[in-house]
Amino acid sequence: MPYLLTFLLFLIEIFLFCCGGLIFAYSSDRKISESLSVGIFLTLILISLVFQVGFLLEFPTGSILLEIILSVLNIKYIILHRSILKQAIRSIVQFIIHHKIIAGIIISSWIYLFLLVAIIPPSNWDSMAYNLSRVYLFQQENSLFLENVTTIRQNMFVVGADILNHGFLRLNQDYGVGIFSWLAYISVGLGTYGLSRSFASSQVSLATTLIIISLPEFCFQATSTKNDIFTAASAFFCFIISNRILARPNAKNIGMLLLGLAYGFSAKTTFLAFLVPFILCFSAVLIFKVGIKKLYRIVIENWLYLLILIAPIIVISQSWLFWHNATIANDLTGGKTIKIVRDGSSLGLLANLVRYSFQSIHLFPLDYIAKGRLGIDLGEILSNIYEQIFHPIFNNVAMGYRISGPYSFKIKVLPHEDFSWYGFYALAVIVPAICWSLFKGNYWFKVQSLSLLGFITIFSHKLVWTPWNNRYVTLFFAASGACVAFFLQQIPRKIQSKILNGIKITTLIILISACVLNVSKPLGGLSITEFFKPNIWSKTSWGSDRLYYANKYHGDERIEEFRNLVPDGSKVALIAGRKSWIYHLYLVSPQVEIVPVSFAKFKSNPQVYDYLFLFDTETEYDLTHLETSKNITVWSSPSDSSRPSKLIRLR
Repeated sequence: MPYLLTFLLFLIEIFLFCCGGLIFAYSSDRKISESLSVGIFLTLILISLVFQVGFLLEFPTGSILLEIILSVLNIKYIILHRSILKQAIRSIVQFIIHHKIIAGIIISSWIYLFLLVAIIPPSNWDSMAYNLSRVYLFQQENSLFLENVTTIRQNMFVVGADILNHGFLRLNQDYGVGIFSWLAYISVGLGTYGLSRSFASSQVSLATTLIIISLPEFCFQATSTKNDIFTAASAFFCFIISNRILARPNAKNIGMLLLGLAYGFSAKTTFLAFLVPFILCFSAVLIFKVGIKKLYRIVIENWLYLLILIAPIIVISQSWLFWHNATIANDLTGGKTIKIVRDGSSLGLLANLVRYSFQSIHLFPLDYIAKGRLGIDLGEILSNIYEQIFHPIFNNVAMGYRISGPYSFKIKVLPHEDFSWYGFYALAVIVPAICWSLFKGNYWFKVQSLSLLGFITIFSHKLVWTPWNNRYVTLFFAASGACVAFFLQQIPRKIQSKILNGIKITTLIILISACVLNVSKPLGGLSITEFFKPNIWSKTSWGSDRLYYANKYHGDERIEEFRNLVPDGSKVALIAGRKSWIYHLYLVSPQVEIVPVSFAKFKSNPQVYDYLFLFDTETEYDLTHLETSKNITVWSSPSDSSRPSKLIRLR
């Protein structure tokens, strides 16, 4: 009961921050949906900033006091400007009345996605080893400068998005993790409609919004605990604010743009591939449209406001982390250490662009249905075409490597966040829309198209191809809404209505399919009979089985054994691989100090530990230096386990 209360209080806090953000972002000449989108994104920035400051001061519990103060101030701010909130409610109600069926389907889908992130346990592979597990390590060490890790991703990668889940994990439960990904998804959806309405009809704006929110991979990421979706929300936020700056240049809008750029980089360093072309293009347009003199006057007249922003921008931008990385590893972002960044030729750029083009031939849900019901694998067909025509040309150029060798180019037809792509409209509408905006749009549209094209070009050139690069390019597709609306607005009126109706129907089908057929959190299958089989809700006992994915992954109940065998207050030396799912150990035993160490470090000082947990490692370690009378194996995995583990009591 205490957990439920604190969980609800944190949800209320998030809601208050969103309402305050809406009021702060409100402009009488803008749609409410745009202001709400901006308000939600500002909430992500604010909560991330509060948590980062708490950990940087090595006093994370102190953030609770700051959250209370900010919540009280938000309540006062909302009361003083309640007329804006009332207007927002009226606008939402009017939209629902005018678009009953479409609004009903969208709202139902969004509610279902919310329930998935609020109730169903997290399942993402990377999060179990990195995104979520590192938050528990932050909490254990009361610091963002981790000394003990199982993978350098935990202590070298940016924290702007991952740290948000501290709000839930500090409660020693993981209900609700992923809500911030859902908010990022909602922010882009609302912002797409609001921004499109400033230059396109309501029907075009609605069709555009449906295209964006039904992108399969984008929809799957709405329930994920990965950080890629935040880059898309950041890029789109920057497009909104850049439009506001051109229309009304002032310190408030400039400040929000700087925060948006800093936060995007803090969520994932791949955002740099967007940040560079955006800054170059928008700066040129800003100087041309507004003028250096006016910009200088804005800075001089608001120097104190902009000066105050420096501190939060330094924190959010991860300057402190990059300095730390450079000091300890001579690697600012960690990208060189894990070998995902390449220094290659233009042939590698072309190779990756061709690979991504093949992946963009994505006909979800038809491809998944065809494979499941007819045995026709479109992914295999496309992979074979690439293998026959392009592999002899590109070979393994710009291809990522495993221990056994380079990856082979394969397209996997699976509605899963690690393998899916962006649907029919990604290639049929979004790519043409970006190109159309480049040649036919005004300066602001050119900024967007050049920024997006610059992103995909830099990304394709600098990062190696892997089977899960799909999630990295979310920014390119999900942030393209304004370009899509501009493109659709150019359709001749005689046929526009029919085309838009077709888009609405098909995108709603895709949206529903993405909610239902997400294989990591499935509601149903490809036939009526499969809907009566156990779904994710029954499999997890309506979310109460928080170890469902852990037990399925390990093939045994090692996490429960750990919880039962290791008493609170114990200190455990954890020897695990860089891919080990360590997350659940911290989830079930928050009162146990679990210290990731190398075997050499453990061997040098074993007496400080109560237990040794050899977790998911096939390496045979020499434990003869331990006193045999105290070296007692209290649990070990089955002999045929693919992830052998052993728990040893040391004293």
